[in-house]
Amino acid sequence: MAYSELLKNLDTLRTYIRSFYIYGFKTRDKFLGKSSRTYDDEKRRLENYLDGYMAFRQNENGKVTFLSIDSRHTAHNPLYKIFKAKSFTAMDISLHFMLMDILSAGKKNPAESDSRHAELDSASPIKKTLNQILDEINSVYLNDFSSNAMPEESTVRKKLKEYEELGLICSEKIGKTMLYFRNPETDLSGMEDALSFFSENACCGVVGNFLYDKLPFEIQKESEVFQFKHHYITSSIESDFVALVFAAIREHRYIVIEQKKTKSIRTIKNEVVPLMIYQSTQDGRMYLMAYRPHGKYFLALRFDYIVSMKVGEFYEGFEQKRAEFENLRKHIWGVALKQNKRHNDTATTHVSFKVHFDDDEKFIYQRLLREKRCGKVSLLDENTAQFDADIFDAMEIIPWARTFICRISDFQCADIGITRRFYADIRKMKNLYFPEADSLNNEENNVIQ
Repeated sequence: MAYSELLKNLDTLRTYIRSFYIYGFKTRDKFLGKSSRTYDDEKRRLENYLDGYMAFRQNENGKVTFLSIDSRHTAHNPLYKIFKAKSFTAMDISLHFMLMDILSAGKKNPAESDSRHAELDSASPIKKTLNQILDEINSVYLNDFSSNAMPEESTVRKKLKEYEELGLICSEKIGKTMLYFRNPETDLSGMEDALSFFSENACCGVVGNFLYDKLPFEIQKESEVFQFKHHYITSSIESDFVALVFAAIREHRYIVIEQKKTKSIRTIKNEVVPLMIYQSTQDGRMYLMAYRPHGKYFLALRFDYIVSMKVGEFYEGFEQKRAEFENLRKHIWGVALKQNKRHNDTATTHVSFKVHFDDDEKFIYQRLLREKRCGKVSLLDENTAQFDADIFDAMEIIPWARTFICRISDFQCADIGITRRFYADIRKMKNLYFPEADSLNNEENNVIQ
């Protein structure tokens, strides 16, 4: 079978993008569960779509292929290209242009060529029935072709329904007659900068990117005015999943997901009720915060582990679970929801530390206020602030607390293991830089013990 650049299954290519760009550098033999031919085809597709971003290096294990994208020199996210290469049949592409032309405003209807109303108002939409569309396709567009080239009524009906779901056309029922007509195009003038920003910054930026492509090339160049210090582009390949989650939340429905297990080719299916999407400010990774009715607990699912997703049935208890989750959010620092799923444990752990700053370092206090999330910040004196939080997983807060490590004068956690680890890490760091120095002061040693 000849190689094709077009995509039949987005999930397969998405897996390879994650492998080449997110999960780490792998040689060809490390791609488990995939044949050599599949690997070669998907790799060639990526090389075509992401020309200039594919790279490789040779090591002792062989040739390692990876994606190298520097957001400082990339005006627009190149990963959106995978949503623009869907496979189609010859009939698909033929029907597209025929339907768009038949329903175009301002064209003459051949069936009404002898009528005084033959010249149509360009401002009004052309409305036609399915039979009228079929007659025009067969008598005008395919008149010189064999009967085998004529599309069936069910094919045209399905294509009209598909375009109606996509928003390209609308339908209107008058009596028992269904009329189809094109949606008017949206005027994008004056929205260039908004589309440029939205396409790079929103979790469903692929929508803005599609609209941005409709702008003339010269206008696109003029609107390339944004640069991002932290530009997380990898979440864009899950844009279709994000759109499904938003739809399920709006309609209060289940979603059925197939999720890859960590470091395994096996997948598991899960039926959950989506409640909210969290996105990390540190690495841009997205998480689905959901409720699992089967186990009766809340959980967080990584989007980059989701292989497939579909919207399920209506869930009657959505509002109640959403309210319960809002109460849980008060104690979520990262994405950890509970410490014991089996027993539905909602116990929290108290974390507290004091930060000292000089007179000219008021920005430290402002940073605490800005980044406190679900915690509380109180000013003890002009140069000391205290942070307090009751959270489900105290370990999640440790990386953030370490960023104040030179200014922390006291750290306490209800989980003594966390406190010991915090001070032990400081002692290890001190020994690393000052191996001959004495141990920490007696007070800190007492805490560690």
